[in-house]
Amino acid sequence: KITMGSVKVDDVAPGWIDVWRLWRHCLCRFGWYPLFVAPLVTCACLLDLYSSTGCDFIRMDIGFTPVNNVWSSSYAQLGLFSFDTHETDKNKWKRTFNDGCQLYSENFDGSFIANDQTWYVSRIMAYISGISSLVSLATAWLLTITPLPASFFWPGVLLPAVVLSMLTGAAKFLFFNTQICTEPLWFIDESTAPVPAQSCEIGESSVFGIASVAAYFFCTILICFRSPQKRTLDENFGKRVIGPGSTITNHT
Repeated sequence: KITMGSVKVDDVAPGWIDVWRLWRHCLCRFGWYPLFVAPLVTCACLLDLYSSTGCDFIRMDIGFTPVNNVWSSSYAQLGLFSFDTHETDKNKWKRTFNDGCQLYSENFDGSFIANDQTWYVSRIMAYISGISSLVSLATAWLLTITPLPASFFWPGVLLPAVVLSMLTGAAKFLFFNTQICTEPLWFIDESTAPVPAQSCEIGESSVFGIASVAAYFFCTILICFRSPQKRTLDENFGKRVIGPGSTITNHT
């Protein structure tokens, strides 16, 4: 309905304009900055999850073929929860993400993991970093596509989650201090005393872990550097305003 006067407003806007007005209200409500930070948090989260679930965190070279009942190979690629069998998985989805990874057997767990507190601590750090990574990922994108109050969620949820992900992601590298790398556990033959592994070096999963920690550190700087401000929206957006002389303009 249009009434005559100095300024006249048509209260009925087309349906697509109503949808667009709702979209403007939700999407990037706090400007472009959350949209810039969200993809970086996403990359850091994916790197962290891949690092924790991979089976090539440590590349252990024993230096000889041991006669241990549980493990009898001179070389091993070990992850926090699985090891690399160097075999192709039949499941195509698992083959795409972590090809050849297999959970540790009960015998291996009982011989090398059960009495190693460092291995358990590394796993706990992986769980915490994974959960906090998912929280930071969800928060970053919700601040981008919904009008959540950034004054609370930006410093009160996103920042602590990112910092916690960074710290626990770095703490996963305690895995290199596990007994399997540092203690004399490997037998050259049945008549000699056990000796430690010759070397334990970083593997592919460790590289992803380092990249994740670096990405979270960069995200922390960005989050602390600037706090997003709520955009002011034009209340007359999508309404036809007729000024003096019957001139029609659209507010966008």
